[in-house]
Amino acid sequence: MRRDGDASWKAILSTVSGRPGIKGSYVDLGSSQPHNLGSSAIQSYRWSGLDVHLVRQQVLAGPAWHRLSSDRPILSVVVNEIGGDCEARLAIEDIAAKLRPRHRRNGHISLIPGGTAVWGYSDQIARVDEVRLILDVDSLLRVMGGAFPITSLSEPRLMFLDDKLQALARLLSMSEPHMRGFALFNDSVVAAIIARLAELSTTEPLNDRRLGLTTRQLAQVTEFMLDNIGQPVRLAELASLVGLSASQFGRAFKVSTGTTPHKWHLNARISHAKRLLLDDRRNIVAIALDAGFSEQSHFTRAFRAATGASPSAWRRTCVN
Repeated sequence: MRRDGDASWKAILSTVSGRPGIKGSYVDLGSSQPHNLGSSAIQSYRWSGLDVHLVRQQVLAGPAWHRLSSDRPILSVVVNEIGGDCEARLAIEDIAAKLRPRHRRNGHISLIPGGTAVWGYSDQIARVDEVRLILDVDSLLRVMGGAFPITSLSEPRLMFLDDKLQALARLLSMSEPHMRGFALFNDSVVAAIIARLAELSTTEPLNDRRLGLTTRQLAQVTEFMLDNIGQPVRLAELASLVGLSASQFGRAFKVSTGTTPHKWHLNARISHAKRLLLDDRRNIVAIALDAGFSEQSHFTRAFRAATGASPSAWRRTCVN
């Protein structure tokens, strides 16, 4: 969805179901009073119970700004600044000031409390790419099993740097459109962002589960994923099966298996597809759909990454 000129970002038409291409829901992205902004491309999803907006904002020549606020806290992660720098400011009177000198880093992070207005400002920048998470308190507590330091969301924290948060946000912003349909992957990345934010926001030790799943728990979740081999699986579903929070479950699953729930499910899909490919009467498009891939091109890329060959080449080698 694109909007041109200085039109308000309020109520931009976005997809909020967690799947691209489904229109009809309006969301408040928290931005208003824009000046000198060009077109914007904004994709909105719901992952791990949070509204996540992937923003690509073109900027016209000269100083530019917009006001960002929401009734809920916002975590804004700028992952790319093309042609210059941008910054977050608390006061509108700073608009006339020049950009504060800082060491060149491609991106920065700001935590904006609910009800607090922050100004995004830039001068002579061409484009800004941002991952914006709306921090719903109930969802934060659910993902972290009640261990999130909620009081840390009451004070603004602007322009800080954290390599882990930046890397996680880039996984969301740089993932191909077909990957955004893999809710389990994106749920896990957002849960990791929440866990990292909690870690940065408190000096108290968090309730961190380092042990793996029991044999019974592991069997429960893997059987569930196999039973839903061609269906989308959510991280919260898997965590609820074994009575853990999403954050606890993600860590425990990796301790037990050496891999993430998303990768385990993806590998299971590839194994299922291999079995179907052994029947050379079956159409590859139908096999892709049966294995849970929405497009044959996505299936081919994932299969090649796992096996080193395309589905058709693998079939020729194994069947003939």
